[in-house]
Amino acid sequence: MIIRQRGENERKMIPNGEPKILTEGKLGAIVQFPMLVDSGKGYEAKMFERFVRPPGTRIIAIKNNSIFLQKEHRLETSNEFDWRLPGGKVIDSFEEYKQYIGKEIPKEVIIEAGKKELREEGKLEAETLTLLKKSSCGASVEWDLYYLLAENTKSVEHNHDEGEEIVDGKWFAFDEIEKMCETGEIGEDRTVAALYQYIKKNS
Repeated sequence: MIIRQRGENERKMIPNGEPKILTEGKLGAIVQFPMLVDSGKGYEAKMFERFVRPPGTRIIAIKNNSIFLQKEHRLETSNEFDWRLPGGKVIDSFEEYKQYIGKEIPKEVIIEAGKKELREEGKLEAETLTLLKKSSCGASVEWDLYYLLAENTKSVEHNHDEGEEIVDGKWFAFDEIEKMCETGEIGEDRTVAALYQYIKKNS
C-alpha cells in the first residue's frame, strides 16, 4: 500500500517511527525498525529487523611509527591467543544502551570509554584521543566498532582486572603490523582493515 510519494530531496528509505525491541537477551536484542521504502511507485511501510548489541572501541595507540598490540586469549579465535588492539565496550550493559538505539552515541561518551579501556587493558594514557572511524558490522547485525587514535602516550600503573587473559603487550613497527595482518596473527577482520587503512595513509 502506497503511503505517500517521495519528495524530491528524500532518500528511498527513511525511518517511520521509533525502534521496538522484539526479543531481548543479556548481550543484545532483536529490534524492529519501521521504515518507509520507495520501490518506484511511492513510499510503502515496511519493517526491518536487526540484532542490536552495544558498540565497542578499538584504540590505535601510536608511538614513533609503531602501534601497541596486546596478546589476548579469545574464545572466538578457536580458543587461541590473538594479537589485538586495546578496546572494550562503549556502554557496559544493554540496559544502559537502550536509550541510544536508532541514535548516534555522543562523541564524548565514546572518547571516555576509549580512555578507560586504554588505561585498563593497555596500561597507557594518551594526551590526545580522537575518533578515526566507525566500522559497521552489516545490515542485519548492528555491532559498531569505534576506532580511536591515541597519541603522545605514556605508561601507567593499573591493576584493574575484568577477567581478560592478556599475557603480553608491546609496540610493533608498521611493517610488522602489516605482516601480522597477512599471517592472521591479528585475527579480527575489521581491525585488520582499519590498521591497513591507517598505515597506508600515514606511511
